[in-house]
Amino acid sequence: MKFILKQFTLLHLLFFTIFFANYSYSQQTPKGEDKEAAKIAFFTNKLALTTEESKTFWPVVNEMEKELKDLRIQMKDQIKRPKGEAEISDKELESMMDARMEMGKKQMDIKIKYHEKFKEILPIRKVAKYYEATKEFKKLQAQRKARMKQRRTQQQNQ
Repeated sequence: MKFILKQFTLLHLLFFTIFFANYSYSQQTPKGEDKEAAKIAFFTNKLALTTEESKTFWPVVNEMEKELKDLRIQMKDQIKRPKGEAEISDKELESMMDARMEMGKKQMDIKIKYHEKFKEILPIRKVAKYYEATKEFKKLQAQRKARMKQRRTQQQNQ
């Protein structure tokens, strides 16, 4: 009986140690890092990147994404409709639409610049796969986001 009780206690101790170690690790790892790791794994798999290709490709992708993000932040105030105003003047609307066109042009200029860099780093077939994988990844993200929203709605309705 003592032997069984001792094993039972050791088993519980082991279980709680593993549980709390896992819990504390999950608390220390920011979710953004998990998302970034999943993104890198997704693209690396889809493009079949070698270690050398990954080392040169990802810094360039990160650089491009930072430029695009900075552009969105810079243009944010110019392209958004002011809240609380049902009607805006034609002049304000024209200014907003012109800003959106300008932002689209600048985004395309950035993408063209990095397309040339991608072609220097990767074979053209992998560059093409990158663009296809980008569409697929965005679609997967949208589906994931929709599922999360649906779960939240279901939880609120219960």
